[in-house]
Amino acid sequence: MKLAEIEKLLSKVGGDYVEDLKTILRQPSISARGEGIDACAYMLRDFMKDAGFSVEMWRVSDANPVIYGEVRSNSPKTLLMYGHYDVQPPEPLEEWASPPFEAIESDGRIIARGAADSKSNVMAIIKAVESYSRLGFDLPVNLKVLFEGEEEIGSPNLPRYIEMYRSKLKADAAVCFDGGLDPKGRPELWLGLKGMLYVELRCKTASVDAHSSLAPLIDNPAWRLIQALVSLRSPDGSILIDGWYDDVRVPMEEDIKLIEDTDYEALLTGLKKHFKVDRFLSGVEGIDALKKLLFQPTCNIAGFNSGYTGLGAKTVLPKEAYVKLDFRLVYDQNPYRLLENLEKYLKAKGFEDIEVKALNFLEPSKTPPSAPIVRAVASAASEVYSLKPQIYPNSPGSGPDYLFTKRLGLNSVWTGCAPPLSNAHAPNEYTTRESFLKGVLFASSIMEYYSRS
Repeated sequence: MKLAEIEKLLSKVGGDYVEDLKTILRQPSISARGEGIDACAYMLRDFMKDAGFSVEMWRVSDANPVIYGEVRSNSPKTLLMYGHYDVQPPEPLEEWASPPFEAIESDGRIIARGAADSKSNVMAIIKAVESYSRLGFDLPVNLKVLFEGEEEIGSPNLPRYIEMYRSKLKADAAVCFDGGLDPKGRPELWLGLKGMLYVELRCKTASVDAHSSLAPLIDNPAWRLIQALVSLRSPDGSILIDGWYDDVRVPMEEDIKLIEDTDYEALLTGLKKHFKVDRFLSGVEGIDALKKLLFQPTCNIAGFNSGYTGLGAKTVLPKEAYVKLDFRLVYDQNPYRLLENLEKYLKAKGFEDIEVKALNFLEPSKTPPSAPIVRAVASAASEVYSLKPQIYPNSPGSGPDYLFTKRLGLNSVWTGCAPPLSNAHAPNEYTTRESFLKGVLFASSIMEYYSRS
């Protein structure tokens, strides 16, 4: 294997690689409001060309560009690697230790929006290819990469791209490099993702805001939404909508074995420590907490807005209110069918006045633990990090994995090089030099091991 030579190269040029990472971290690419997307896509394209990729920029109307890259070798195997270059909005800005798009390095941390999720992962793949090129080595596999710019808003246009360019995306397996390490610094491997139904519920009861003295006469839309929300979910997190659990699959024996083999107590303790919580919902602990996290659907209030929320007092009866909900879905649940269930349920409960607007759909996905790509990624992780990777049957999060498993028919593993508890989606998101350069080695090792699987 060529990993020793790559590691030696990184000791010489790793500083240059880190500076390139900082360059792209300084370029905003906020998909939620379209800020800096094109500029970041062009920058990424140029980095890929310099690394040795044949590059295409795909565009469809009203969608952010997808960057597709290819490097051919003499291997009979083709690996597709996925990542995303868009990032979350950085707010609240006042909670950042340094501006979110300056990539300032402080106390060993490179602080920037996208540092962990997921520009360091994307650049690790690019720099892995560049390392082979610098050393004059052929890649151990034929490599195809797909970097999208809409993951943080639910990948709404990626299905179109996948369908349009299906022939170019033929491969033997997929690795989605969009993850990182657990609280003890061990690589995490996710063999599937939860699906998601994201909706907005909106209620309007008057044409203009009213004086709150009229509360005995005019219905308050915020109360209407609160009453509707209470009917959706029990205090223990169970979803009360009719038919919601009809398609929930009982975890397979191999799934239970996987989580029993993980250091789940360290994971759960790390979550409590990071978020400063003393207990989990309903007091669930141990492996039961992990089962609930991975194998149960959820109903979460992501945001609620109505009336006056500024400083001081204002007695107002708002004319309208809205709430954003995300439902995480487990394998075999269908987000389109569950949207119908939600609409029927609200009407049956007397909430015909509440409008339901679907904002995003993601289907759940799953890859068997016996798949060759799983063994290859696990072996690569052990090689690079000298620690046993933590392999989970699925992630509690959501993403476009179903496009690879269901549409392209590939086994897929989600992993990555972000450092533990990296503040993704929060202020002071960060990576480190060591994490990023280990990621370059990890991406290289994945290709090496998969070539021999």
